[in-house]
Amino acid sequence: MESPAAAPKSLLSAIENGQVDAVKLLLEKGLSVDCSMDEDLTPLICAATTRSLEILQVLVANGADCNKSAKNGDTPLIRAAFNGYLAIVQLLVENGADIETPDSDGDTPLICAAQYSNINVVRFLLEAGTAVSKPNSEGFTPLICAAQNGHLEVVKILLKNGAAIDETTQIRATALMFAANDGHINVVRFLLENGADISTTSDDGSTALMCAAQNGHADAARILLQNGAGVDIANNEGSTALIYSTDKGNADVLNVLLEMNAAVDKADYDDWTPLHFAARSGFDDVAVALLENGATINGKAIENGNAEMAQLLLTNGANVDAQDDDGDTPLHFTAMYGQHEAAQLLLEHGANPNVISAVGWTPLMIASQRGHANIATLLIEHNVVVDTETKNNRLALMLAAEEGHLEIVRLLLDSQASLNVTDSEGRTPLMMAAYRGHEEVVRLLLDSNVDASATDSSGRPASTIARMNCRYEVERIIEDYEAENSTTKQSRSTADRKTPDWFIASREVRRDQNPFSAGSFGKVYRGWWLSTRVVVKCVAVKSEKEIRTFHREARIWQTARHPNIVPFFGACDEGSLYFFVCEEAKNDKLIDYLFHERELGRSLVWRKLLDAALGLHFLHERRIVHSDLKCNQILVSENGAAMLTDFGLSFLSTEASGDEEGVVEAIRWKAPECIRKNKPVMPNAQSDVYSFGMCVVEAVTGEVPWGALPDVAVKLHVTRKTFLPRPKAFTNDAQWKLVLQLCAFEPSARLKLSDAIEELRELADEERFQERLREMENEASEDEGAEEMEEKEAAEEVAVGKPSSHSSLRALSKMKSIGRSMRMRGVGGSIAVKSSTSAA
Repeated sequence: MESPAAAPKSLLSAIENGQVDAVKLLLEKGLSVDCSMDEDLTPLICAATTRSLEILQVLVANGADCNKSAKNGDTPLIRAAFNGYLAIVQLLVENGADIETPDSDGDTPLICAAQYSNINVVRFLLEAGTAVSKPNSEGFTPLICAAQNGHLEVVKILLKNGAAIDETTQIRATALMFAANDGHINVVRFLLENGADISTTSDDGSTALMCAAQNGHADAARILLQNGAGVDIANNEGSTALIYSTDKGNADVLNVLLEMNAAVDKADYDDWTPLHFAARSGFDDVAVALLENGATINGKAIENGNAEMAQLLLTNGANVDAQDDDGDTPLHFTAMYGQHEAAQLLLEHGANPNVISAVGWTPLMIASQRGHANIATLLIEHNVVVDTETKNNRLALMLAAEEGHLEIVRLLLDSQASLNVTDSEGRTPLMMAAYRGHEEVVRLLLDSNVDASATDSSGRPASTIARMNCRYEVERIIEDYEAENSTTKQSRSTADRKTPDWFIASREVRRDQNPFSAGSFGKVYRGWWLSTRVVVKCVAVKSEKEIRTFHREARIWQTARHPNIVPFFGACDEGSLYFFVCEEAKNDKLIDYLFHERELGRSLVWRKLLDAALGLHFLHERRIVHSDLKCNQILVSENGAAMLTDFGLSFLSTEASGDEEGVVEAIRWKAPECIRKNKPVMPNAQSDVYSFGMCVVEAVTGEVPWGALPDVAVKLHVTRKTFLPRPKAFTNDAQWKLVLQLCAFEPSARLKLSDAIEELRELADEERFQERLREMENEASEDEGAEEMEEKEAAEEVAVGKPSSHSSLRALSKMKSIGRSMRMRGVGGSIAVKSSTSAA
C-alpha cells in the first residue's frame, strides 16, 4: 500500500502524464484535492500549467480551491493566463477564481497575459471585469508590459478598454519609453499616433529618444524626432541622446541625430562632450562622424589613453596642450593613469611637459606621486623641469620620496633634482621618506649627501620625525649616518664605531694567492672564512662616495635572502681593502654547468632558468634592480640550484673577467632604452626582463646572444628595433615566443616577470617529463638485455654438459617462464610509455 507521503507525488505524476483515471482513483482513496506538492504547488496549479482541462474539471468537481497559491504566489489562474490556456482560464473564473489576485511580484493574471501576448485571454479577462491598469509592485501596468515586449495588438485592446496611454511605472517611465528602449517601432508609431506624450521624462530625466539612442535603435529615434522629440534635451546628469549614442558607439543613431542638427559639442554636467565619450570608448567611426560635423577638438578627448584615438584626434588638429577647468592637460591625465603609449604620442606631437595645473602640479609630479616610473622617464627624456614647485612648495622628488617610489627617486637624483629643498612647512624629501618609513629611499637620499640634520618649521630633524611615527629602523639608519659623517666620528678609530650586522673582520678571511677573476672594480678570489670555503670579492674604494656606496650594497645583499640568490656572508670595510664575502658556487657558472650536464645526456635548461627567474622576481619585489644580468651572473650551487649574483652592485657590474679571452661586453644583454645614444634610461625592472630574455637565448644555445657579431653592430640593430634571428636551438615555437615577449622593444609591452615564471614552469615541467620518459625507456632496454644474457648463460651450461648446480638448474627451469614474463613486462612498459606520451 502506498504511504501517505508518496501519494501527492503519485498525483503529481498522474497530472503531468494526463492520466485522468489515476487522478480519480487517488481522490477516491481519500487523497486531499488541495494537497501540497513541491514548492507548495496544488494539484489544480499543476493541472493549469500542463493544460490538462479534463483533469482540471475532475479536480474542480471534487472541490479544489481555485484561489490557493504556491510559495511564489502563483494561482491556477495566473499559470493559465501566463500560458494562454483560454478554456482553463474560463473554467477557473466560472468556478470562483479571483481575476485580480496577484503573485508575489504583484503581477495580475491580466499582466501575465498581456506580457506574453495571449490576446484571447486578455479579451476574456477584460470582459470579466478585471482592472485594466492595475500595476505590479514596480508599477508596471498591463499596457507597459505589452509595449515593452512589442505586442501591438494587446496594446490596442488595452487602450480601447480604457488604459491610460501615459501611465507610468514607479520611476515615471511610460509605455512609449519602454517601446523605444527595445526598438519596437510599430508600437512607438501607434502610441504617438494615439497621443502619447513625447516629452515625458522619467525620474532621472530620461526621454523616449534617449532610451532609443542608448540602445542603438535608429528607426525608433527617427520616428520620435519626426514627431517632435527634443533632440538636445538633457537628463539630470546633463546627458543628451547624442551623448548616449556616442558613449555606446551607436553610429546609426548618431547619424540620425546629426541629420536633425543635434548640438555636436553640447557637454554634460561634468563637461564631457560627445567627442570625449567616443574617444574614451575608442569608437573611431563615431569620432570621425562627429569631427565631420564640426565637433570641437580639445585635449580632454585624448585623456583616455587610447593611442589610436589620440593619433586620430591629433591628426585632425587637437590642441595637444588644451587645459580643462582644473588646468590639466592630456599629458597630466596620461601621467595620472600611467598611459605610456599615449604620453609618448603626445610628446611626439609637441606636448609641453612643463605645463602647470591650477593647483601647481606638472605631469612629472603626478607620475612621481603615482609611481609611474616609465612615464617619469619619458618626461625626463623630453627635457622636463624636475624642480618645479607646487603651490605649497613641494617638488617631484618630495612626492616620490613620500610615497616610497625608489626607482623614481633614483631617476630624479640622476637628473640633478635639488636634494635639500623644503616645502612650505620646512620639510625635506628625507623627512617625508622618514615619516612614511621608506627605509631604502632614506638610505638612497643619505648616500646622495642629503643634509640629515636639517629641521622642519617645528624644529624637528628627520630622525625625530621617524621616531615620533614609530619608524625606529629609519631613525637608526639616520643616526648611524650622522655618526659616520660627524667630525667626532672621523677622528675616532675604526674599532670605536658601531659595527654593522654584516661586518666580517679581515683577520677572519684568508684569500687564495691568485684571483680567478678581475676587472677595473677589483679582483675576485677563492678563499676561506674561518673554516668555510668562500668567494672573496675585493673592490677598489677611493672616495667617501664609494664608501657610502659599498655600505649601501652590503645592506642590499644582506637583505636578499632567497634560495636562488647567492648567499651573502658579510663584508669588510676596515683597512685599505674592502671586500664582500659570499658562498662559493660549487658548480660554477650556468653555461658551464649546462654544458657539463648536456655531455652526460641531461637537459636542465628550463629548470635552471626557472630558478633564475624566481631569484630575479624576489629582487624586483624588494625594488632591487639587477642591472647587469647575463648567464655569467647566474651561478649553480652544490645542490644544483641556479642563483643570481652581483645584482645592483655598481662595484661589480658590467665588468668582464680579465683572465677570459674573447670576452664580449654586456651590451648584447642590455635593453635598447638603456644603450641608445639619445637620452638613455637607467636600468630598471623592465630592462632586467629584457636582459633575462637574452639569458634565455644564451642558455638554450650555449652561446652569447648575437654570436660573433661585433658589439657596435649589435647596438645598431637593437636601437633600430631589429631583433636577432631565431637560433636553430629553439625547436619549439612556444620557447621562442617567450623570448620575443621578454625582449619586446617597447618596455611596457614586455611580459611581466610573474607571467614569465608561469611560462617557464610549464617548460620546466615538460623538460622534467621528457627526462623521466628517457629514463623509463633506458630501464626497459637494460632489463631486456639482462634477460637475454641470463638465458644465454643458462643454455650454454646445459649444452656443454656441466653438472647442474642448484643455481644453474633453477636458471634452466625458470629460463622460459622468466624470459617470457620479462619480455611481456618490456612490451607492457613500451605500451605504458606510449600511453604517457599520448596523455601528455
